[in-house]
Amino acid sequence: MKRQNKRILSGVAGTMLLFSGTGLALNAMGPDVAGASDVSQGATHERNGIEVDASWLDLGDDSGYVRASNVEGAFAFNQAGTTPSDELFNVFGAALTSMCSKPAVELASDAEGVANYYVNVGGHIEKEFTVDISSLSEDAREETLMACSCATGAPFGQAAVLGVPLSSVIEMADLEEGVNTVTAYGADGFGQPLPLRYALEKNAMLVYQVNGQELKTADEGSSLQLWMPETVARYFTRNITDIELTHEDVEPDVQQVDPCYRNKINIMNYADGCAFAVGDEIVFEGVADDLGSPIAAIEFSFDGGRTWTTCETGGATADKWVNWQFSTHFDEAGDYSMTVRARTADGVVSPLAATLLFAVS
Repeated sequence: MKRQNKRILSGVAGTMLLFSGTGLALNAMGPDVAGASDVSQGATHERNGIEVDASWLDLGDDSGYVRASNVEGAFAFNQAGTTPSDELFNVFGAALTSMCSKPAVELASDAEGVANYYVNVGGHIEKEFTVDISSLSEDAREETLMACSCATGAPFGQAAVLGVPLSSVIEMADLEEGVNTVTAYGADGFGQPLPLRYALEKNAMLVYQVNGQELKTADEGSSLQLWMPETVARYFTRNITDIELTHEDVEPDVQQVDPCYRNKINIMNYADGCAFAVGDEIVFEGVADDLGSPIAAIEFSFDGGRTWTTCETGGATADKWVNWQFSTHFDEAGDYSMTVRARTADGVVSPLAATLLFAVS
C-alpha cells in the first residue's frame, strides 16, 4: 500500500487538544501498568519533601482502543519556535484568570512616535538615577528566545524578546557595600525580590519587545517587563517603573516550580475532522519544557503506558523549550490513544502526561 504523509492539524503552543494534558494524567492508573522499570528511572520523584508519582490514563483492555506496543517512528526536535502573541496575552494576561499573577504581555498596536522606557534606580546606591532603557547603545541590546512558565499551573510559552540585560543597568549604579537583593516594581506597586547574584547569573532582561511588538500599557504608554531564563513567571514583573537595589539581612529565596508541574509537555495537534488510513504516515508535534533541567528525552506510548518509545534530545538546553516531532504509521484500523511524556537530564518524568485520541480507518 502506498503510504501518504498526513500531519494532524497543528495548533499553537499552550492549546490542548481533545484529552491532552492535565486532566488525565496524575495518578489515573495503577502503579504496575507503566512497568516496574519506571520506578527507578524517575516516575516517582521527591522535591522539597513532596513525593510526586507520574501516572497515566489506563484505558483498559475493554476500552475499544487499539493497543500498539513499542511503536517505532521518525523523531526530530529543535529549540526554536514561539507562542503567538495573542496566545501569550490570553494565557498570561488576564488578571483574574491567568495562570500566574503578574506576567501579562501587553502588546502595542501600530503606534506612532518614539517609545521611551524610563526606569528609576534607587535603594542602597550612592546616587539614585533614571535611565531610558531604549536609549542605551545597540551594543547593550539583546534579542533571544526565552521560555515563560508558571510555578503552579500547566501552561507555558516561549517568545522572542528584545531588551537589555539587567546587568547593564546594575553596572551604572554605584552600589553600597553588601547589596544582595534586586526588586523590580511595577506601576501597581507589585515587586518580587530576587537575589542579585541569581538575577545576574540568569541574565535577567528588561524587555520592551515581545515577538517583534513593543510592550505598551493600557493608556499606550511604554512598558518594560522583566524576563529571565529558568525562572517561574511570577518574577516576570510587568510595567516596570522602579528598580531597587538593597542590602537585606537574609537573601530572598527563589520560588521554584511546584513538583506536580515540573517537566511540562503539550501536544500541538488536534485531530477533529482528520481521517487517517491504514499505512498513512501521521506526524505528531508538540513542545516540552522544564525549569532548571534540560529535556533529555521525549517518550511515546500507544498502549496506555505499558510500553514507551524513547527518543533522546541530546544537546537540548534548559533555557528554551524542546519543539518535538514524531511520525509513524499504523497497519490496523481502529481508535488509538497516544500518550507522550518528557524526561529530564536529572531523571524526572513528566508528572502530567499529554494524551491524544485519533482514528485510523
